[in-house]
Amino acid sequence: MNSCISVALAYCAFFFVMAFVFPDHERASTEAMGFQLSLPGLEEEPFYRGVLLLALDRAYAGRIKALGVEWGWGAVLSCALFGLAHAFSYHHGHFGFDPLTMALTALPSFIAVWVRLRSGSVLIPVLLHNFGNSISMFV
Repeated sequence: MNSCISVALAYCAFFFVMAFVFPDHERASTEAMGFQLSLPGLEEEPFYRGVLLLALDRAYAGRIKALGVEWGWGAVLSCALFGLAHAFSYHHGHFGFDPLTMALTALPSFIAVWVRLRSGSVLIPVLLHNFGNSISMFV
């Protein structure tokens, strides 16, 4: 469990730095803060680090042991799909794709997958997700 805490702190530090690199200049409403502190993680983590990870791991059985956990294609594909879901957009009648958003969501999601695989729980990834979404509102 100590390794999960160390990795979780590194995850939080990453998003703390990102809050300074990409500052949110608008003052967030109490409603927005409450939302970001609770619902994104509660909605997305059980799906991406729970159901989808499980289904893809069952569909693609190959595994490698690295960094203290067994990684499967489910981890890679669920992280890629998480990044894609955030990177695609539709504004003013046009579809868009932001590669930076893809990277800034897919790469940290590998940390969340590692924590999920190492701890056996989706609780820590939920808390980390909500921290990552909300820290820019408080910095």
